[in-house]
Amino acid sequence: MIRAVGRALAIFDAFDNEHLSLTLQELSERIRMPKTTTFRLVATLERAGFLIRMDNQQYCLSLKLARLGGLVRGTLSIREIARPVMFQVNEQTQETVTLNTIVGTERMVLEVVDTPSPLMSMARLGQHQPLFLGAAGRIVMAYMEPGELEKVLKKNAPPDFDRAAVDRELARFRRQGYALTRGQRVPGLTAIAVPLFDMHDGVPHSLALTGPSVRMDARESELAEIMLAAGRDVSTRLGASPEHAIDLKVLTDDAAAEKSLAPRKKPAAKTPGKARRTAVKLAA
Repeated sequence: MIRAVGRALAIFDAFDNEHLSLTLQELSERIRMPKTTTFRLVATLERAGFLIRMDNQQYCLSLKLARLGGLVRGTLSIREIARPVMFQVNEQTQETVTLNTIVGTERMVLEVVDTPSPLMSMARLGQHQPLFLGAAGRIVMAYMEPGELEKVLKKNAPPDFDRAAVDRELARFRRQGYALTRGQRVPGLTAIAVPLFDMHDGVPHSLALTGPSVRMDARESELAEIMLAAGRDVSTRLGASPEHAIDLKVLTDDAAAEKSLAPRKKPAAKTPGKARRTAVKLAA
């Protein structure tokens, strides 16, 4: 992403339900940019009609953004949004990628990108599975409201399940940002799933990577990182808040950016005379 574009997007992301209007100083602090840089960005966005400066010298988003939001196609589905990311993950991992959604107390497969390997896990469009079984359902459960979770456990869980163990597992999945299960739904399969946050920061969908444990387990850390990045990418496209979306800090960190862009100094070349003098001195 072009750095200037990333900075402008960071300005928009500084606003939320608790911060409907902000001073220039508050904007600078929330996006972690110098006040002078923030002022130039804010002034540009104000002239373009995306920000409004109020009488109290605070800034707020303009109705121009509401008009643009209304232009978003109603037919733009989660499948269209997620497919490019799914193909990218499939290319990186060579494993099966599924997009899943909640239907009552079950998980339904909305989209599949299969592995090219002959040893593969089979997933079919429209396939239903209990939310309680597998990483794709467990990661959604991890972000459910207590009442919704109780309904799922009552309908899906076996009578003798260990509730305390399930609660600990779901808490761990929330902390690490992904769910990992081995053989929970199909023996010999490992699955890694990440939550997909929507514009209300709910988790109605999940993205899952599934494959034979003999291939997946040795790459657990690598595959988890790929899936976490994919989850943030799709969540960004769904309009999730910055805490669940792609981190723009790298794009807004002036010090790091300027350091990386600064030309490196080349060591000064020694003159022949100086080289000879050094050699004579060493020889002496």
